[in-house]
Amino acid sequence: MTIQFDLPLRYDELDSFRGAIIQAVGKEHTLYHNHSEKGYLYHYPLIQYRILNGKAAILCINDGIEQIQFLFSSNFLIDHIFLNNIKRGPLSVENVRIKEFCLKELDAPIEYHIKHWIPLNQKNYQTWQELESKEERLAELEAILTGNIISFAKGVNWQIEHRFWVTIRPGSIVMGSYSYKGCQMISMTLDFRTNLSLPLGIGLGKDVINHGILSRHFSR
Repeated sequence: MTIQFDLPLRYDELDSFRGAIIQAVGKEHTLYHNHSEKGYLYHYPLIQYRILNGKAAILCINDGIEQIQFLFSSNFLIDHIFLNNIKRGPLSVENVRIKEFCLKELDAPIEYHIKHWIPLNQKNYQTWQELESKEERLAELEAILTGNIISFAKGVNWQIEHRFWVTIRPGSIVMGSYSYKGCQMISMTLDFRTNLSLPLGIGLGKDVINHGILSRHFSR
């Protein structure tokens, strides 16, 4: 389920929007923030925050769809919302899209586009840079992306029965950077192929709430 609000949102306001939603529903609803009293919950986030067409949106997957009811039962959210300490609102829903997706293995590969994917932190980026060849660096990225897909599959209880493969198109990689939890991270936008049918709009990799958004690549 994708819920788009009538709230214009800049990229630098996305974390503030996420915080406002968490405050509205209460921290006891852990699917909204993936934390517990013991710290971070290392499972795939089923509620993710987005900007769609320049406006705030929330992506809900599986159990996240049921959990979104707590958001709409909150009078606080309907009345107002704070973004970077500025009061905005009232907040209302502009569009809701519900889609059932069949996760499956494929005989023929599909090419995907992933935007602002964060495969490496500062520490292992240096190690990755020191690999002897471009082929080794590409293979390492493919292994990390494979692991990201497996994490998603586990998070939605998808048992992939056979070994699948991931190949990144070398010439498609565009490097960027992002500040994540006080650390400077390397982000990548690229195209890859895999013999799995994956839902568009999901996030893969680190900070999937904001990054690593999946879409289809269409060759010209």
